[in-house]
Amino acid sequence: MENITAENFGDITYEYLNRLSLTMSKDKYNALAEHIFKLSAQRISRKDKIKVGFVLYDSSIWCGDELYNCFTRDERFEVTIFLCLRTDKMQLELIQRSFLYSFKQFQSRGLNVVAIKNPKESLPAQDILIFLTPYFPVLPLALRPANITAKTLIVYVPYGLSISNYNVSGHTMSRIAWKFFFTSEIALKSYDKLCKVGMPRGVYGGYPKADIFFDKDLTLHFDWKTTRPDAKKIIYAPHWSINSVINHATFHRNFKFMYEFAKTHSEISWVFKPHPNLFFSAVNEKVFPSVEAFKEYLQAWNNLPNALVYLGAYYQAIFATSDGMIHDSASFVAEYQFANKPMIFLTREGETFNELGEKILKTAYLVDGEDFDGIAAMIQRIFIEGDDYKADERKKIFNKYLNYPKHLGMSASEFIFKTISQELEA
Repeated sequence: MENITAENFGDITYEYLNRLSLTMSKDKYNALAEHIFKLSAQRISRKDKIKVGFVLYDSSIWCGDELYNCFTRDERFEVTIFLCLRTDKMQLELIQRSFLYSFKQFQSRGLNVVAIKNPKESLPAQDILIFLTPYFPVLPLALRPANITAKTLIVYVPYGLSISNYNVSGHTMSRIAWKFFFTSEIALKSYDKLCKVGMPRGVYGGYPKADIFFDKDLTLHFDWKTTRPDAKKIIYAPHWSINSVINHATFHRNFKFMYEFAKTHSEISWVFKPHPNLFFSAVNEKVFPSVEAFKEYLQAWNNLPNALVYLGAYYQAIFATSDGMIHDSASFVAEYQFANKPMIFLTREGETFNELGEKILKTAYLVDGEDFDGIAAMIQRIFIEGDDYKADERKKIFNKYLNYPKHLGMSASEFIFKTISQELEA
């Protein structure tokens, strides 16, 4: 450590730091990492303009405009969003369409977004990179650990709320991030036990995506497609994990049933919000014989007089204006709690949840994803008849585990920005 100085620390790449994390003792590695990060923060703090880049591959994982705005409101920072066409699926038409749609979403809101289409494209040097994904292999080469030096500080802000037993504690990101923000105290404690180097740079910071639900001066609107004024507004949000280690998706079992149910129930207005990865998994797993067949399925939903398909970011308004959700998406189990509405969670054999997930699921309405009669009956009871008999318990669990402004004393965006900016004060 005595050989690493303010003059040479910038030669260290994060790939080298990652290799050290796998060979050094926990205490020695963390002391070394803290030393390097301190030198980097000191260098950055002396700059007149600090360049901050947000890194993501799809607008659906966007942390929300407020964190971005926290930085842009401070004249010390120059902010850019680097939207990357994911390198592992870049040839797929639906992924390309989603990428273009995401880019236009950000542009329409006046955000400074740069589209990175070429995996070998070079990027302007950044002082801080805020990653909204821990999956380096899907990003262009310039945003991988081998090509980022310690002159740039890496921050990780999760794109979802962790409630399944699958986590990224073994990923490179968990060992090299200068700041690793967690959406719950339960997740932070879990990672501290699971990660090889612990989580000394982990911080409970709330969930920026949900900040909008705590803004009492804001009323959210969404234009639902309805055939009658008293229609119940329901979200159908299938996960992508048809055949993976996560094992949450039930789409391959019930996609026909859900469409036919929507088609024959005009008393309900639907938003079909598929996980972005479902675009390729549904075809890869032979749920549909081709991309064209899947596109036809999406169009069939859009053609219904009481339904529409919604992709990308800024879906909080849909949550807020809905009456309920039907889904099998792990993150949405927790994320939909901020809307304070009932949800039907479609279960399947083999899925597991962490401590927080199990607590939240006790307040949800669980139905086997292949039990079509059960799904229909639950929709009738919970959404149509309004028998939300778990509402009180849902509020208790929310206040105890998810009400982060109550715990932090501020929004997640404010807390994350404050944590980063205070570390950079010269």
